[in-house]
Amino acid sequence: MSVRKGTHKRQLPSGLTAYCSDEGKVIFKEALEQGHMGVYFKMAENFQTQSELAYCGLSSLVMAYNTLKDPDIAAGWWDEDMLHCYINLDAVRGNGITFGQLLYLAERIGLSVEGYSTHKMSDDCFRSIIRSATSTDDKVVIVNYHRGCLGQSGGGHVVPLGGYSASRDMVLVMDVARFKYPPHWVPIPSMKKAIDTVDGSTNERRGFCVVSLAKDAKPHIFFTPNLLVNVSDVFVKQWVSWLSCEPSHEQSLLELLQEAVSMLGVCAKGLDRDSFVLTHEALHECSAEHLYSTRGLFDTIRVSDLHSMLLSMAVFSSAEWKHVYMGIRMWRGLERRHPMARDVTVPMVMAVMLYSWPYHVDADASTNAARLAMFIENSIAKQSTVLQREVAYLKQQWLFKASQDE
Repeated sequence: MSVRKGTHKRQLPSGLTAYCSDEGKVIFKEALEQGHMGVYFKMAENFQTQSELAYCGLSSLVMAYNTLKDPDIAAGWWDEDMLHCYINLDAVRGNGITFGQLLYLAERIGLSVEGYSTHKMSDDCFRSIIRSATSTDDKVVIVNYHRGCLGQSGGGHVVPLGGYSASRDMVLVMDVARFKYPPHWVPIPSMKKAIDTVDGSTNERRGFCVVSLAKDAKPHIFFTPNLLVNVSDVFVKQWVSWLSCEPSHEQSLLELLQEAVSMLGVCAKGLDRDSFVLTHEALHECSAEHLYSTRGLFDTIRVSDLHSMLLSMAVFSSAEWKHVYMGIRMWRGLERRHPMARDVTVPMVMAVMLYSWPYHVDADASTNAARLAMFIENSIAKQSTVLQREVAYLKQQWLFKASQDE
């Protein structure tokens, strides 16, 4: 990697404390005694410098995974270039990755992810999450923030945190751009403010996540929401608005589902031609195991009661729906298509969408969301683990997007 002139060894701004300074060492000792440097020593063994100027997200991600992986298992070591099967590295070299892409990639390499937006989050809530995560050695916090808010040069940046000092209320930034800034301590309020900024490439707020090794759950198999374009204004908000309404008259479950499907079509009509809601992963090669899992997922969707009810609806054979579906693309494949993408039908996409949406429902609510949620909860409980995992992944992604739009 060639480092641009002027980016090498910048001086830390006031308010930030260098890790290797006398004061930084005192803070480290205090944090260690307080029990909030849980993952530090494992992370220090795996500390790496980003190999490209825009690789901070990829470097932080593989650094987190290598920190958390079982040291007795040789397989599974990651470096940035090994992520080429999930993302276009040429595009990353030019523009980096968004926070949504970071969450997606973390799931793909076998990490369990809890994504957060700091928008409207209190300092105490942020602090509590950091304290909890840094008190153990099986979790890593990754933050996406704007350097300028800390007085540093540069824009958006991604780093893992090495620990937290309760007495000083500071977090240890393990900066993967070590050629530019050394590891340093940052006050919690300053870090939260730097995270609560808007990424100019997506017009969405940055965030942070807590990752751990996914011991039982595997990464999702096929479907993924589109987090690379902003669909919230024209799709999500209109869909949420309909969910919050009470039915205008007494409806059967089938009538409610028909109205929900029609509403999804109306919401999606507002998207431009290049926007879409759901897609699938891009694969260079598809192993026999992955094809087997994908077939199992599709078979489970097809035999579900939700899919059967959707198939019974006349709307899917109407010319109007075909126009909506083809024109606005609730579903869209990628250039490097999955070999089984052609087997996906419109009712399958609608079933996955309805299963995975996070319905926020009050106990005594009588809204569209409440009725749908009751049926969806009972239906998904009867499905196979493979579909339940797929739905859980999608739901987590929708929850993060919803937290950004509040």
